[in-house]
Amino acid sequence: MDGRGVDRPPYPTALRLYAIAVERWAEVEAHYFSIDLLGVSPRKFLNLVYAWCVQFMDAEKREEWDVMLEAPLPGAKPTEAQIEREGESFLAAMQMHQQVSGE
Repeated sequence: MDGRGVDRPPYPTALRLYAIAVERWAEVEAHYFSIDLLGVSPRKFLNLVYAWCVQFMDAEKREEWDVMLEAPLPGAKPTEAQIEREGESFLAAMQMHQQVSGE
């Protein structure tokens, strides 16, 4: 699907959230019993599924989960922007480690 804008976030995030909704439909629907989930916009539907998923996560687990949601899909080639962000994250982590360890 090159050139159609479905190979980078939020596409992997949306796909994963839809998969969670399918797998855990009974729980998600029961949580939002007063809302017709099939009648809301896709954006709102995914926001509701996301909120259901993170409602009881602690901050550290939620951050890890958010990173997992945005990760490239298996077999997908990373974009230049993703490579650059990962490099920046790595350098920031190295700087923090050096500050903490006093090196």
